[in-house]
Amino acid sequence: MKELSIFFVDSMSESLLNNFKDTEQIKDYFEINKFKANKKEVLIVPKLYLKNEIDVILVSIDDSLSKSELCELGSKVRNKIPFDCNISYLFSLETEVDIDEFTLGLILSGYKFQKYVEKDSEEKNIQFDKTIDIDEQQFIRDSIYFVRDLVNLPALDKTPDYFIDKVKELIGSEKIKLTVFDKKWLLKENFGGVIGVSQGSAKEPYFLVGEYNTSADFQIALIGKGVLFDSGGLSLKSPSGMETMKTDMAGAATAWAVIKLVSSLGLNVGLKVYTPLVENMPSSTAIRPGDVLKMRNGKTVEVLNTDAEGRLIMADALAFAAEKKPDLICDVATLTGAAYVALGVDIGAVISNSEKYSGEFIKSNKNQVESYHELPLFQGYKSLIKSSIADMKNTGGRFGGAITAALILEEFVDETPWVHLDIAGPARARSGSALNPEGGTGFGVIGFLNFFKLLSKNYQ
Repeated sequence: MKELSIFFVDSMSESLLNNFKDTEQIKDYFEINKFKANKKEVLIVPKLYLKNEIDVILVSIDDSLSKSELCELGSKVRNKIPFDCNISYLFSLETEVDIDEFTLGLILSGYKFQKYVEKDSEEKNIQFDKTIDIDEQQFIRDSIYFVRDLVNLPALDKTPDYFIDKVKELIGSEKIKLTVFDKKWLLKENFGGVIGVSQGSAKEPYFLVGEYNTSADFQIALIGKGVLFDSGGLSLKSPSGMETMKTDMAGAATAWAVIKLVSSLGLNVGLKVYTPLVENMPSSTAIRPGDVLKMRNGKTVEVLNTDAEGRLIMADALAFAAEKKPDLICDVATLTGAAYVALGVDIGAVISNSEKYSGEFIKSNKNQVESYHELPLFQGYKSLIKSSIADMKNTGGRFGGAITAALILEEFVDETPWVHLDIAGPARARSGSALNPEGGTGFGVIGFLNFFKLLSKNYQ
């Protein structure tokens, strides 16, 4: 395997030029390739120019680059590596720059989903010198790849049993207790939302619970939406609207990826994950517009649109989690198209009943790899979800849809501090890039990691 040095520079300094055999020759090479060591420039320099005769990729950076820019730059460099190699780092910088996110981008950008391709394209074998600590970046990569693989998998093969097997595989070596509950248990425990949404499908529902570090001083519940396919039910989506609905379980996959990552890094928080698994399908047994469901906490919901199903299964899970009296409840879901109408496809929506915890979530992810923006939990919109025959209805109409959906969820957290992520936009990349190929992105994993790291520090 060849050796390759990634050389970080911020100017055409003497310390840079001294690494080359012939100063005038390398200056000519730079001029021919228009390399001026300006920010984010990348240039491959063959080993014949180097005194140590090791191939080099010059990367021009400075301390003004955000972590997101560094991560993208790492993915750009990954695409320029021409051969299998062992990577070392060199530095010629006037100011200190944290390159952890550069390394993460380098590692993350190797993803390909080729399960259904007859001939796989070969990925370059890239290893790192032992002086470079990449443990955390590899844990993050494994968790994000888990989400991407599950999101990209077609619903035909993404059965509840398959999902459960993949979760077991993911957490097998971690100190995480997994409990799998079936339809019989869900009926007995009055999970009316989960049962209602699932009853149009031939595939029976499940409810998964994962537990990590239950003795920690600070306990978190994390709920993930697990609609393995969303046809809209009897409120049927259009054909084009269904094309990407294998994505609708991204929240559940994210929740499991996060607990695995928290365990791998040994964070000092307790974390319980709750993920209902259902399909939302039309059939003679499916719930109908106008039906009323009785939820886990006894509240009733009039279902006016069966395509607003995620909030129904999430409501049961939130109510169940709230009964355990955690210090904080979080949830993550591809919940509403309204969220990405409001914020676009690259920004996650944060909605919360707690200024403290929403503020800490936003703070922990400011200028980081993932982008978030807070939307208000505006109580004035509660009138939009008021039902004349039940405690509430499952849709507040077209306008403010991300907020009214969150207001429904709020009814099930029992005044526990709660942070809700709507990732309907960024959970899936509409077009490919080196860092995020088209399809599942794994968005939310890094966001929760940063947040839980901050919370963990508070209890050290």
